[in-house]
Amino acid sequence: MKKSLLLLAVSGVFAGTASAQSSTTVYGLINIGLVYSKSDVAPTRWGVDSGGWWGSRLGFRGSEDLGNGTSVIYQLENGFSPDTGTAGQGGRIFGRQSWVGLKGDFGTVRFGRTWTPSYCLLTDVIDPFEDGMSGAAESFFGRNIYAAIDIRTQNAVFYAKQQGPLKAEVSYAFGETAGSMSANRQISGAFTYTAGKLKLAYGYQNNNDANGTGAAKLKFVGANYDFGFAKLHFGLDRQKTDAAGLAPVDASDLLLGLTIPAGGGRILASYNRLNDRSARNADMAQYALGYTYALSKRTALFTSIGHIDPKNANRMDWGIRHMF
Repeated sequence: MKKSLLLLAVSGVFAGTASAQSSTTVYGLINIGLVYSKSDVAPTRWGVDSGGWWGSRLGFRGSEDLGNGTSVIYQLENGFSPDTGTAGQGGRIFGRQSWVGLKGDFGTVRFGRTWTPSYCLLTDVIDPFEDGMSGAAESFFGRNIYAAIDIRTQNAVFYAKQQGPLKAEVSYAFGETAGSMSANRQISGAFTYTAGKLKLAYGYQNNNDANGTGAAKLKFVGANYDFGFAKLHFGLDRQKTDAAGLAPVDASDLLLGLTIPAGGGRILASYNRLNDRSARNADMAQYALGYTYALSKRTALFTSIGHIDPKNANRMDWGIRHMF
């Protein structure tokens, strides 16, 4: 009897040790708001929109310590529309993120589906609106990739490494087309250099078409500098597309933005100028202004307005975001 109790106690200790080496977190975000839009080519529309600042989500992320500084990491993230309760990303169960990988002194290696590394530079460094609300830059900056194709990549291998002020992340997405390594292949890269309050960025994206004979290509530079009383954002891209099934693109975009702390929140402002170098010469510009206010660490209110010329397109939103 005593031996049985001793064995039970010992097994309990080891079980506790094993469980302490791994962890799983359940998290989520609900983002919803009222939206108004109108332009010269579309009638006035009012509605409740599930977009806004960030996309709503329910996710699981975790890690297991393997020892010697190495761990297994994973993330599964579902996107949904809170205004209708429907699944996002084309109905995928974990359409926002679905990957597993290893992390250690060698860097981080992941396999699966998630944001392209270059897109993360747009949201984290260049666009003060974080590609959200009515001031989102996606319709201009990198539009031949992010707006026309996708902001995520799948069937991909990701590698990231931080070395002092330098950080690099690259991804290679297999087209998984029999007989061709180039058909539907996607390559993305993101490189940042941080020096005090200055952050510099370079991004690259190449998405081949189904034949592997054409591609949507994007490269850009960007930066932000935090003065304390305001953060200045800058981005300049070059877009080129000759992919089958997509409209040809030959353009560049300039983005200038500001983030200003004010009254317990932040004022956001940006200007996008798209220079269409094709025969269409369809130049466009977007002006955006917004404000976010934190009610707590988890809950915030937001509002923004965006105006696009020459279509005289206007969009406004007022919403709430809650994280859990």
